Amino acid sequence: MAAYVIYEVECQLDPDIVPDYDEWLPGHVREVLDCAGFLGATIESPETPPGERQRRRVRYRVESVAALDHYLENEATRLRTLTSERFGSRVQCDRRVFKPREQVVPAALEPRRCLNCGTPITGAHCAACGQASDVHVLSMREVAGDITHSLLHLDSRIWRTLRLLVLRPGELTREFIAGRHQSYLPPFRLYLGISILFFALTALLPDATLVRTDPKGNAANAPAAVDGTGAAKELPEDVRKELEAAGVDTETIDKVAKGAKPCTADIPPVFGMEVEEPILRACERIRADGGAALAERFTSTAPKLMFVFLPLMAGVALLFYWRPRRLYAEHLVLFLHNHAFTFLLIGVMEIASAIAEIKLPLMGLFGFVNFLLLLYLPWYIFRSMRVVYGEGRLKTALKFFMLTTIYFTLLGITIMAGLVYSVLSL
Repeated sequence: MAAYVIYEVECQLDPDIVPDYDEWLPGHVREVLDCAGFLGATIESPETPPGERQRRRVRYRVESVAALDHYLENEATRLRTLTSERFGSRVQCDRRVFKPREQVVPAALEPRRCLNCGTPITGAHCAACGQASDVHVLSMREVAGDITHSLLHLDSRIWRTLRLLVLRPGELTREFIAGRHQSYLPPFRLYLGISILFFALTALLPDATLVRTDPKGNAANAPAAVDGTGAAKELPEDVRKELEAAGVDTETIDKVAKGAKPCTADIPPVFGMEVEEPILRACERIRADGGAALAERFTSTAPKLMFVFLPLMAGVALLFYWRPRRLYAEHLVLFLHNHAFTFLLIGVMEIASAIAEIKLPLMGLFGFVNFLLLLYLPWYIFRSMRVVYGEGRLKTALKFFMLTTIYFTLLGITIMAGLVYSVLSL
């Protein structure tokens, strides 16, 4: 029986790339055969049932398991990357390894199976999913190396997903709807990761609270300062001028200066709960810290509100695209991707704004960059709708304006609900 190993690669092709792929494949096979240990190869074109994608199968003869393991560890990633750069997700490949029986099942022992997918393991790596056969608890050095590789490797799923999300509106959603999931991050995981980074960034950047400062940098959190006896001190002159410039009458300013509390006697119960006491408590808290606690509470509440808001908007979109019928999940995936991009864009804009505040030459250009990014956002949303739903410009524009109106109306209601909840929970 032959001692060599058979390494088989079978690929399914999108119809539009078949001629290009057939022209490219022989050169790719010759490049694989240049790797150490490869003895020869055959290219096959299996019969394709009607309605299925065409397939191409390459069967490589490799001199030993060690030679195949060396290829999988050192050469396979580079060659697969070149294939991905040329054809992207329009090619889906399955890989298998065939060995003589005496090598696979020695002395009545069962072969080891991959702990990830259950495929029999014939070497140092699983031929089906690529997981190493030596699976163990990782050391901190291995964990750090794995994280570095995931973040910096340009062909990783993270960067491939972000490139498509940022540069090609709607394409990531269309890839997901078409069933090509393996090459990209799942929509919910992508949205969750970006939203967490966004809200963390918002909390870290300057001016994240409502605390006011005077020109000397001292806190000026409230219009009036109240001492321990409840008597009010005189309003600072700059605060009084601000109130007068805003059109506040003198009588009201005097009441504020005397520490007058807001009138809450006529506030009715909300959902059967008395809200006068929580509102008074919230007012005192806001008066004491200038709204810092309120801003912090609302910032922690906002991500939870978005998990209610996004499914609601996906349901609204379902009403606008009922012919041809589309699944609710398709609209939800589009909103998850568009919101992930929006959070990413706003995060970049906040960083640019912080840089623009630095007193150095040309830093003001970042303000112009923010203006361009702001213009890009509505075009991005419009373009993503055209790509995913495939409708004309005029029809898409009409639905874009109607959905945008509904979007900001519901968003305003959601934000108000979040503010009310934040105030009552202070």
